[in-house]
Amino acid sequence: VTEGLHEAYHHHLKVITTDLPKIGNNKNLKTYQIIQNSQLSYYLNDVVPEAKFIYDLSPIAVSYSKKGRHWYDYATSLMAIIGGTFTVVGMMESGINAAVSKRRQYRR
Repeated sequence: VTEGLHEAYHHHLKVITTDLPKIGNNKNLKTYQIIQNSQLSYYLNDVVPEAKFIYDLSPIAVSYSKKGRHWYDYATSLMAIIGGTFTVVGMMESGINAAVSKRRQYRR
C-alpha cells in the first residue's frame, strides 16, 4: 500500500534454477531461488499509477554437488598452514634482526 497519490511499486524478480544433490534414495531436487527488489515509483498527475512485476529468468543454473575429502587432503592442508606460518615468522625474525644490527652499527 502506498502512502500518497500517484505512487506505485515496481517489483523486479530474478528467478534462478538450482539443482541440489540427491538425499538418500530420492532424485536430484530442482528448486528455484528468487531474488526480489521493490522500488516506489512516482507518476505525473495525468498518468494512472500501475504496479509492475518484472520477471527475469536467469539462463544460468546453479548446481550443487557433494564431494568427500580423503584424510591426506586434510594432512596436506595442515602441513601447508604450518609451513606458511614458519616462513612468515622466519621472515619477520630476519627483518627484526637486520633492523637491530643496523641500529647497533649506528651507535658505535
